[in-house]
Amino acid sequence: MDWSWFTQMIPDMGSTISMLLYGLSIILAAAGMVGCILPYPGHLLILGACISAAFANGAPYPAWWVWGLLTLLMVFGSIVDNITTMMGARRFGSSKAAMWGTLPGIIIGAFFPPFGLIIGPFAGAFLAEILFARKNARASAASGLGATLGYLAGVIAKLIIAGFMLLIYLIF
Repeated sequence: MDWSWFTQMIPDMGSTISMLLYGLSIILAAAGMVGCILPYPGHLLILGACISAAFANGAPYPAWWVWGLLTLLMVFGSIVDNITTMMGARRFGSSKAAMWGTLPGIIIGAFFPPFGLIIGPFAGAFLAEILFARKNARASAASGLGATLGYLAGVIAKLIIAGFMLLIYLIF
C-alpha cells in the first residue's frame, strides 16, 4: 500500500521516532476529547498531545507564551467542570450529598453510553439526596436535574476549551 500521501501531509515523517510521536499525539488528543466527556483529565492529555507533536516536529517549537496559554487553558478546563456542575446543582437546590452523588453516577453511566452519561448524574444526585440528605422525591428529582444540566454544561465548556487548545497549537 502506498502511504506517500500520508507522509506528505505531516513534515518529518521519515523517521520512526517521529511517526511514533505523531501516533502518540493523535491517540492522546482523541483520549483527551473523550476525557472531556468522562471524568478523567482530558485537558492534561491534550496538552500531552501537543507536547508529543512538538517533539515529533522538531525545532522550532512553539513560543513560550503558547505553552503558557495551553497550560492556563488546561487548568481552566479542569476547574470549569466542577464549577458548572456545582452551579447547576446549587441553582436547583441540591445539597452537598447530591454533588458528591453525581460523580459515581457519571462513572457508572459511562459504561452505558450515550444515555448513561445523562441518566447517571441524575440518578447519582437523586439517590444521594434521598439516602443522605433525606429529601423527598420531588426535591431530589430537582437536584438530579440541576446536577445533570450542570454536568452537560461542563462537558460542552470542556469540549470548547479542548478545541481551543488544539487550535492554538495548530495555528502557532
